[in-house]
Amino acid sequence: MTELERVKKWGVVDRFLERIGVTPGRGVSILENPTEELVHGLARGKRAKLHSMGRDVRIEENYLYSTRRFPSNTANNTIGAGAVAAGDYPYFSFGLGDAGTQAGYFSVGNLTLQQTNMAAGGKIPSGRAFQMYDLGISFNAQAVGGDIAQCLDVMNLNFNKQNGALILNHGPIKFWPGGTGLYGYAATTVTTTTIQSASNGMPNLANVRRFRNPRVLESNEVFQYIITASAATPNANTTVALTAFVEVCIWLFGHYFDRNPQ
Repeated sequence: MTELERVKKWGVVDRFLERIGVTPGRGVSILENPTEELVHGLARGKRAKLHSMGRDVRIEENYLYSTRRFPSNTANNTIGAGAVAAGDYPYFSFGLGDAGTQAGYFSVGNLTLQQTNMAAGGKIPSGRAFQMYDLGISFNAQAVGGDIAQCLDVMNLNFNKQNGALILNHGPIKFWPGGTGLYGYAATTVTTTTIQSASNGMPNLANVRRFRNPRVLESNEVFQYIITASAATPNANTTVALTAFVEVCIWLFGHYFDRNPQ
């Protein structure tokens, strides 16, 4: 049992709220900060604080998501050899209406809700916060199984907050299954059954990584996730060569907190 759970069990929070004239359970949310964020802040002389949105708040469960196309081709829609250039590919750094070239697209002039629901790239809007419980990485349903497999083998994920003040390396993206999409449909002939397509994790939302302590992205905080890609597969040291474009989506699921609900 954590300290916060003990406090809740003893009713300390409810008694405090009653004394200051706030009805317990209405418009008040007390969250535990992830340990690494507390350590990071305290090491820089910042006071630890509980995340709360106050009394006038609307809470909604929803996704926060960002999508890129691999390999990036902003000149045309011809994939050519399909080689994925080694480097860093930022997510959540672009928002609705931004140029599709920022996310590797030629065919998408301006990004829409199909690619992201970030109102603006790079930060949480004023008056809003996001409490993240789940993180998953999913692929477009038409992606070829072999192409997905190459992406899983050569791509790593990290979290970057406040322009590099806090960096967490999450490891290979295969550690973060998406729990969505096609899992494996088969073409059956007289003699054989062959799996033709696959996704990153069985299409069941229980098959995703969940944070025991939710990560909180506060109003106006600058953040991004970054996928770092290698140009060669680790087992055979061969060039990554996708046969078709692959869309890789990073999605976060949790609670939106709006200070001024309408």
